[in-house]
Amino acid sequence: MIDRIDQALHDIPELRSGIEPYGLWLAEHGVGLDEAPRALMKQAAVDVAADLHQERANATATLLEFSDGAYHRGFPARLGFDKGHAMAHAQGGREGGPNYFPQAPRVNRRLSPLGSLWRDIETYLARNPGLYCFVRLAYSPGLPSDVPVEVEYGLVAEGRFRAVIFPNA
Repeated sequence: MIDRIDQALHDIPELRSGIEPYGLWLAEHGVGLDEAPRALMKQAAVDVAADLHQERANATATLLEFSDGAYHRGFPARLGFDKGHAMAHAQGGREGGPNYFPQAPRVNRRLSPLGSLWRDIETYLARNPGLYCFVRLAYSPGLPSDVPVEVEYGLVAEGRFRAVIFPNA
């Protein structure tokens, strides 16, 4: 999977690597990117997400970590967007509002190289339960919208960490 991600980052100009801030955070804590224990990797993801949110929002970041098993009917439809799942059902993602977000069909479905990579990551994680992963939604600075402009998928696979930033348009 890591080779697939690296190749996609090379071949698809719309993709960006998001690995740099995590590497810097871990280095500040005396750990290399590919040697961080799971608990430290989780803390890096939370701290980096808060920092990135605060930079974009120009406000105090508040992050809430939760586990949600509630089903929410009527998730608001957005013209031109799918009801995306941060974590696919096959990965253990639950039905529920916090797991849903408006996602561009070309990323959510295999309609483009972007969608193919997104789905390949989901499939890989579903086939390899227990691997560390996260999804970070990034919103446009100053715009009051629940539609993220970017979606970052981070995972540790084959002993290495990768973070891929997908456009959501």
